[in-house]
Amino acid sequence: MANPTAKQIWDKLSKIDVNKHTEKRGKLTYLSWAWAWGIMMDNYPDLTVKWQGQLDENGVMRDINIYPDGTATVNCTVIIGDVTREMWLPVMDYMHKAIVSPDARKISDTKMRCFTKCFAMFGLGHYIYAGEDVPEQEEVVPVQQAKANGVTNPKKKSSPKKPVQKNTEASDDVDEKIVILKKTINRLAEGGWDIKDEKLQREIKKAITDRDESKVTALTNNIQTLGQSALQLSEEN
Repeated sequence: MANPTAKQIWDKLSKIDVNKHTEKRGKLTYLSWAWAWGIMMDNYPDLTVKWQGQLDENGVMRDINIYPDGTATVNCTVIIGDVTREMWLPVMDYMHKAIVSPDARKISDTKMRCFTKCFAMFGLGHYIYAGEDVPEQEEVVPVQQAKANGVTNPKKKSSPKKPVQKNTEASDDVDEKIVILKKTINRLAEGGWDIKDEKLQREIKKAITDRDESKVTALTNNIQTLGQSALQLSEEN
């Protein structure tokens, strides 16, 4: 039997409702890694998970990448037949801040979250990272090419404007993170992916207006994941 294509995998996994297997942590929603693994085993039991790392000062290969400031990321590759997806995740604390000199427990927990997020690149629970409450019910269609001059904003019905409560306690680097978010959106648009989800557009606008640092960071990660996944799917189709 021939190996499944990227589209076949996406069409199957993106239709699975994983809401009953998620949990809330603050404002973010997470899919249980154990349930995610179980679902993947039910559908693709021969999948392979690999980890990239780096040599330490003693020449020993470690399963994390350490940066000059002492923070670290884990990098995961999941392979299903001929289809490969990659994901990375910083080792963070409960405030979603990168940890300096993370211990084994923090690294282990991050690895579990990382390969679960990598499954979303194949379609499983991807709508969680888009801020949606339910999976898509319609057939997944190939991503259309975006205009090279930026993101296309669909027309929306006008509604009364509500007063915005600005986050006056935003840290000094929130402006830098907003710039990173905008650059991420523009870079993906130039590659051929635009944001057509009106709810996601509203979340981006609100996060920037409110100067909500944690929301801006989360949106940057989610948009990068969704955009790269869509672009890879488009290329393979």
